[in-house]
Amino acid sequence: MNSIVSKQWLLARMYEPDLIIVDCRFQLGSPKAGQDAFKASHIPGAIYLDLEEDLSAPIGEHGGRHPLPDPQTLAQRLGQVGISNSSRIVVYDDQGGMYASRLWWLLRWLGHDNVYVMDEGFTSWKEAGYPVTDANPVQVPSTFQYSVCKDMVVDMQTVRLNLDNPSILLVDSREPARYQGLQEPIDAKAGHIPGAINSLWKNVLNDQVTNAWKNIEQLREQLAPISEAIDSGKEVIVYCGSGVSACPNVLALYRLGYEQVKLYSGSWSDWISYEGNPVATGEE
Repeated sequence: MNSIVSKQWLLARMYEPDLIIVDCRFQLGSPKAGQDAFKASHIPGAIYLDLEEDLSAPIGEHGGRHPLPDPQTLAQRLGQVGISNSSRIVVYDDQGGMYASRLWWLLRWLGHDNVYVMDEGFTSWKEAGYPVTDANPVQVPSTFQYSVCKDMVVDMQTVRLNLDNPSILLVDSREPARYQGLQEPIDAKAGHIPGAINSLWKNVLNDQVTNAWKNIEQLREQLAPISEAIDSGKEVIVYCGSGVSACPNVLALYRLGYEQVKLYSGSWSDWISYEGNPVATGEE
């Protein structure tokens, strides 16, 4: 299912009235970097949505470093920037689609499937000589009606209750060293949820072209252990550090036709916030 579009595709359609372009550039550790980059230069007509201010709820005791936003609050924000239920939405970032995929997932979670991620990202767009601007976009408020797709997401309790369930496969999307417990630069504990396999989200990207996604055949080969598990009847739950970098893996599996993949939204940072949750290290 083609949820990735090329920059050429967007260039040909960027002024169509139902198309909304969203810039999701962000940089962990430098929260204002994405907003500053947007102010300096962006695709004409694009609006900016921030990972932490718009696409996450405030951090609490549990829920992870980027908790899911309240659906009504997010829907109101989408309406404020002009997104309606009839909008076609193209999202981009400059980080291989990691943050763009978060908005792709959130929109589908709210019941809006007409959303795409632009391949290769903003730098590729700019280097191709395509138009950019520093002008503030005109935002005509609209109304976004949502219907939450509850079966797209699971919580900590669901994961914990199913640790020994052979019909469920957990997929950890983080760097192998973090998964194995060899290092942990962000969260308080190192390791992974017991039973999870490791499938780094960056492996969905093409080694030869910066920030470009692999094609369907390459993805099919890359994600074979996961797709084979689904084909055998297993349920797949994907997680990462905070529910963001898992989204490219969910999107990649969606492209292969696996719409039923679930996201553990709180992910590792939520898992370790509960005393007594087991932690595994090394390979599974």
